[in-house]
Amino acid sequence: MSSAVSRSSPRWAARLVMFAVMVLSAFSLPAAAATNTEATQKAIQFLSADVANWTTHENCIACHRQGAAVFGLSSAKANGYNMAQTASNGRTLQQNLDAITARIKTDQLPSGHWLYQGASFPNSKTGWASFGLAGFDQYVSTQYSSALVMAANWALGTQQSSGRWNEDHDGSPVNHGNVPITARYIVSLAQAKQRVDPAKAAQYQAAIDKAAAYLRANINTATTGVFDDGMPYTFQKSWAIVGLKAAGPGANGVNSTTIQTLANQLIAMPAVSGKGWGRLPTGASDDFATGIAVYALCLAGKEPASNARLFNAIEWLKTKQAADGGWEPGSAARDIPTTFASLGLACFGDFSVEVSVVGEDTKMFPISNPAPQETTYTLKVKNHGYQADTYTLSTAGGLPGWTATLSRPTVFLAAGAESTVTVTVRAPVNLLPSLLSEVTVTAASGGAVGVSASARVRTYTPPEPPVTGVATTTTILSPAANASVTIGNQTTLTARVRNASTNAVVTGPRKGVVTFFVAGVAIGADDDANGDGVFSLEWNIATDRWSATGAQDFRAVYSGVTLDTPPNLLGSTAAQTLVINPYPYTAPEVIMGNQPAFIRETTLNAWGFVKPATNGAFITYAAFIVNGGAPVVVNPELSGGLVYVPVELVEGPNIIQLTGRDNLGGITTKQINLTVDRVPPVITIQSPVQGQVVGGLVDVISQIDEQTPTRVETQWVNTTLLEFGTGSVTHPVSLPNFGEQGILVRATDSANNVTEAVVHVFVDSGTPTVTTDPADGATFGPRANNTLPYVIRVSSVSATTVKLGNQQFQLPRGGGEIQTSVTLASGVNTLTIDATNEAGRTTRTTRTVRYDTQAPTATLVTPAPGSTVGGVVTLTARVTDALSSIKNVAFTRDGSGIRAGTLQTNGTWTAELDTRELLDGTHTVDVWMTDAVDNFVIQSFSFTVKNN
Repeated sequence: MSSAVSRSSPRWAARLVMFAVMVLSAFSLPAAAATNTEATQKAIQFLSADVANWTTHENCIACHRQGAAVFGLSSAKANGYNMAQTASNGRTLQQNLDAITARIKTDQLPSGHWLYQGASFPNSKTGWASFGLAGFDQYVSTQYSSALVMAANWALGTQQSSGRWNEDHDGSPVNHGNVPITARYIVSLAQAKQRVDPAKAAQYQAAIDKAAAYLRANINTATTGVFDDGMPYTFQKSWAIVGLKAAGPGANGVNSTTIQTLANQLIAMPAVSGKGWGRLPTGASDDFATGIAVYALCLAGKEPASNARLFNAIEWLKTKQAADGGWEPGSAARDIPTTFASLGLACFGDFSVEVSVVGEDTKMFPISNPAPQETTYTLKVKNHGYQADTYTLSTAGGLPGWTATLSRPTVFLAAGAESTVTVTVRAPVNLLPSLLSEVTVTAASGGAVGVSASARVRTYTPPEPPVTGVATTTTILSPAANASVTIGNQTTLTARVRNASTNAVVTGPRKGVVTFFVAGVAIGADDDANGDGVFSLEWNIATDRWSATGAQDFRAVYSGVTLDTPPNLLGSTAAQTLVINPYPYTAPEVIMGNQPAFIRETTLNAWGFVKPATNGAFITYAAFIVNGGAPVVVNPELSGGLVYVPVELVEGPNIIQLTGRDNLGGITTKQINLTVDRVPPVITIQSPVQGQVVGGLVDVISQIDEQTPTRVETQWVNTTLLEFGTGSVTHPVSLPNFGEQGILVRATDSANNVTEAVVHVFVDSGTPTVTTDPADGATFGPRANNTLPYVIRVSSVSATTVKLGNQQFQLPRGGGEIQTSVTLASGVNTLTIDATNEAGRTTRTTRTVRYDTQAPTATLVTPAPGSTVGGVVTLTARVTDALSSIKNVAFTRDGSGIRAGTLQTNGTWTAELDTRELLDGTHTVDVWMTDAVDNFVIQSFSFTVKNN
């Protein structure tokens, strides 16, 4: 085993880190660790109640408040967030959303626009209100499509020649500059375009293109005024992305290119005082600016799993969230940061899907061709959610006798993955002129009911619908306005078209087609082939294909017709409300067997229960579907409906679906997400390094690379759960024994893949022991060249570095002896010895060496020098040495007659002298002195003898 284990990264790993955050089956998250989904759910719960309460209390809608909230809440619904949750005002999030949207519609003027308090800010208020309706229409319900179209028609008349809409409300930051308001109108027009006839749609598109050109032209404009065209603020760049995304790719992808330019500008901006974005590129991170930037980058296709700047901003934004789910709890206008933080976070959800057409979305069939015709469109399905999902693909619409066939009925996608499917449109022989067949391709999430996305393709016969000519009026004949239909039943959709100038009924064939839309989906079309002046379609509301219920927009869109003899007939639209009742029976009960979120094996016994839920019903079909593959049909046991079958999985994310159908047409599908992970975690022990010498307590720092929640153990004692798989772990480890030891780090991921790594260290928790020869305080006499041999002995478990003055020595583990020399100066020499072991511990030893090069000195006490004495006298001398002790003292008189001195208790040296042995006169007393280091000297003193 080693301290670094290599790992190959599978293609799904980059997004699986986000998936793992959501699916922690084997490990529990700490209470403080809110996932993106949890934070967003709290945010929209707070926002829905806050805005609904404010609307009720103030009895009006503000310029931005309701529109922005409706768009954000609608986006959250589309991304799989729980709208059935009860908010603080006692109503569900969906009920609050419905109430706020209904109030927006109520305040709309007959002209299609809105006024603040009946008098002010028509541009600003209409821009925000229609922005909200666009989100509701796209993501929730089409019941206000007509109101959205009214607003779009009003907006056409207020667009400036430059392409912009003028901001008329000074309300920074939500109303600041002409760029944001223009972006919101683009969003509104783009959605309204889906609800009108081709002639009107062409007008909308021209306005959208003009507005997009205005945005592109001003990406580097730096003016900062409230009513200026500049884009110096980060939130203005973000709004430009929102508008350009709604405008579509543009000619040669010019809008898409600009979106990436702006997104890269945002990503390149440094984070100041936080991890988000400030209102200016150098400003401190701000909740509002960060929220709209996160939303814009989401639209630009940036993903937190692969973009650290975005990931860090989202994490920072979550740290600013208050306990009630909102932002800036002390602010009087906390709806502003809360609305846009919610909008940004809601763009990323567990379940979210995007469908778009790759290449041409409109193609032509020639007329009068004697052979059947077909053409193929390519669509991209992208999983924009955090979790893997299987999408059921379906088509709706088309003309009688035409078919639309998908290349596959389902598509399985890992989080962040995308795939292409094709739809082939086939038409019969001898097509007539001026036909238009619109087909809606829908991808419905298997993981979250109600989450879906769609795209539309159009096939026509020439000539194309006109944009100039005589106006027409379309009238819906059946069902009646506000009529009810029920899923599972069949109903007849009919409409009539008249020439607005002559009131003449337009009769087919060869006079264009009427396409019927319900809830924004093209149900089908008719060209009045029988010429009775009624365009009609039999609609079978299939239980397994239709989910929208409640009040929905129902419209008949006449294509118009280019006639050989002018004038042409322009297209027109009729719209009213159709109430769709849900399937009246209880669908089968389907229970998926519980499985771990992460497993190692690619074979699994899938099991569950499929039972009828309505009296008298029985199960006619049950099947498992793995990763969108072919159904594996199973037969439920009669007693309890048990079904089971072994299934093969693939490495990476997998989805297992269980579908049951009863004889009443009810269908229920449940699914589970699980991941086959056969790749063990990667452990890199960063500290200590291999062979490092450590003390008895060491911090072991390990870097873990893994995509699922991982448990990390160090030396069997310390344990940490890495909820996101990848991360750094620091564990303190006690090492009581000395010498070489191994430290084990063990990482176990959620699929029980195990990796072990060992780092070997050398443990030395002690300090070196130092002795010297000579010992401390030794005294020496004169030496050759004043040099003293010196021995240093070190005892240490680990190797040591020894320093003596400017000398340095290395000793191996276990210690040893150093033989060196020192140069002495006369007097007391202080030697400092530093011995440092491999663990960095140092022992400092101080030694003194006395270097005595001076002989002792004597003071003759008796007889006193120069005195006169006689008889027997005691010679007394006081002998001293500055550095060492006195070894010997002797006395002579006149250089002879040596006699040993005796050391007295008072420290003097004495000897007897009989002066009668001497002639009277002057004599000398000689003191012979030797110190402990054999410095020798004779010192003489004169005295006089007088005995006679």
